[in-house]
Amino acid sequence: MSLTPEQLALLEKLRLFDADWYLAANADVRASGIAPWDHFVEYGLAEGRKPGLRFDPAQYLAANSDLDPGLIHPLKHFLNAGFREGRPLTPEERALKKLAGSRWPESPLPNVLPSWFGSHPGLAPDGVLRVLYVLSVQSGGTPQTNQDLMAALGTRVDTQVECFVLRCTGPHIVLYLFSQGIYVPLERYRLEQPVSAFPHSLAGYDAMAKQWLEAYGIQLIHVRHSAWQSLGLMDVASELGIPVVYSFHDYYAACPSVKLLDERQVFCGGRCTASQGECHQELWPDDQVRPLKHESVYTWQNQFAGALALCSGFVATSARVRDTMLDVFPALAGKPFPVIAHGRDFDTLAALAVQPELDEPLRILVPGHMAQAKGANILLQLAQMPELAHVRWHILGTLSADVQNSAPANIVVHGEYRREDFHKHVATLRPHLGAVLSIWPETWCHTLTELWAVGLPVVGFNTGAVGERLQKTGAGWLAETITAPAMAATILAAQTPEAWQKALGHVDRWQKEGQRSCAEMAADYWQLYNKFR
Repeated sequence: MSLTPEQLALLEKLRLFDADWYLAANADVRASGIAPWDHFVEYGLAEGRKPGLRFDPAQYLAANSDLDPGLIHPLKHFLNAGFREGRPLTPEERALKKLAGSRWPESPLPNVLPSWFGSHPGLAPDGVLRVLYVLSVQSGGTPQTNQDLMAALGTRVDTQVECFVLRCTGPHIVLYLFSQGIYVPLERYRLEQPVSAFPHSLAGYDAMAKQWLEAYGIQLIHVRHSAWQSLGLMDVASELGIPVVYSFHDYYAACPSVKLLDERQVFCGGRCTASQGECHQELWPDDQVRPLKHESVYTWQNQFAGALALCSGFVATSARVRDTMLDVFPALAGKPFPVIAHGRDFDTLAALAVQPELDEPLRILVPGHMAQAKGANILLQLAQMPELAHVRWHILGTLSADVQNSAPANIVVHGEYRREDFHKHVATLRPHLGAVLSIWPETWCHTLTELWAVGLPVVGFNTGAVGERLQKTGAGWLAETITAPAMAATILAAQTPEAWQKALGHVDRWQKEGQRSCAEMAADYWQLYNKFR
């Protein structure tokens, strides 16, 4: 039994063979005088000996019960297929992966990996920039946009950018290397306890993060999510001299309610409204944060103010977000704080909008999950208005359960969709226009981008990024107040031939001139990163 040259190279690269351990564990090898590597290759492999502490054939088989020990050799299988498939080496590793959970593709391994892969490379050589992105969740607009950014940075020719991702699931932290669309796990660690809402830091997290930052020579940290992460990461970065860029993709730093809606669904701007009700938040156990309004929110903002003071720069995706954060955290004003719009690459930009006709129902497409903050109650009111009885509301996504039960027949829920299938669903539904009914100032709104990409003019409320983008492009209509009557009036005006054709022309112009690519977005981030290199 022998290994191919490729398998031998991988065995050495992954440091699965440990010569000192092999000699210490095998007295007969010591007595033979044969070099440990030569002995393992010539004899030890066939005899079923362990190459080192990092690979135990019995443990590998126990972790992968689908493998038949009578048909495969554990080490040869791992080097030939298991490594690229991302198979666990031990039952403990398998259990840890299951507990941590992952929706990101972790295998097969990319064809191109850094030469240091399988080791701790330490300081990066000249011409290489290692960036660590901090994320908490794996679905939604922020992780997808971050993946688009990493992929675009990976195409630079002037600098080799190596992108890492640090994810915290609560009890676990995982470090990934991102390459060719695959999140390759490098390190996994189970915390003795999760990070708590207060003080939003944990010594065990910070200690392990410091080890990883040094081991992999991270040169810049970009925080995309803070939920469940330790704010002590900023202290660690400051101690190591690593600059930190902090992105505001929501209002989490100002309040764990995230959207800054009070108990009456009124936007507070990070300054508690006068009423005495309790604000809703979903990310932390209630006993950790309540009472929030007028009380623990101030402690929350103070702990974030300290962490943000250690950051080198900040990013917002809309002027409203930046203004809100500067109001809550005025000390941020002295550091770089650009507004960088998201980019998006589409295979095709379509013209799927159908012109409204007087003798047919008006079909309005509302994509995504319609919860209260997304305008579910507004939608219910609109669907019940006599003046909009001719409207059919098509929800390409889901509707919150409390509204679903009372939704009239003119609200049709089509269920969840995959991002890549959006175009196909719209072509089937043949809508006249789209709607974004969010009652809070969204920080970007990928739904708006998707609607324009298929050629639909859009109605929305004049708040946040939706208001800013509709005002800038003219590719739709804005209701000036966040009420159902104001939106109803806007819809009635939008369906007239003149108004509809005018907005459609602006959608066409956006498709030709206004849609930012991922490369353009990455260029803006690269300019910001270079301020700190």
